[in-house]
Amino acid sequence: MEPRKIAIDASVAIKWYLTDESNSEIAEAMLMDYKEARIRFIVPRLFHYEMMNSIHIAVRTKRIAEGDAKEILADLFLIETTIVDSDELIKAAYLNARKYNISGYDALYLSVANKTSVMLYTADRKFYEAIKGKERFVKWVEDYGK
Repeated sequence: MEPRKIAIDASVAIKWYLTDESNSEIAEAMLMDYKEARIRFIVPRLFHYEMMNSIHIAVRTKRIAEGDAKEILADLFLIETTIVDSDELIKAAYLNARKYNISGYDALYLSVANKTSVMLYTADRKFYEAIKGKERFVKWVEDYGK
């Protein structure tokens, strides 16, 4: 059976490594489903850059050690993702950013979900609140598996 495809943003994926965050157990369940070939992740090219920045901030704020950060980055690139990238995606993201008054980065994730017709899971409260009930492909991280 083909794995189900879902989109995730960096706010979900960082919880794989910063397990003191809320809903980290749900994010870890997603990762386990990926490892057991039940799901596959779809992300914009921005995803890995955002993850690198989140890891950098975690080191800077002493949430994780430098050595752990290097291991996390290495591990992150072992997780296969389908990267969606196109000029049309950027144009759609701009329109979504304007429409919902969200960051261009968040709008990229939304545009990936819309372009691929897969559910996007986020743990970014501000982003989620801005589009809740307005976009059919976006769910709060806690809705995973429901």
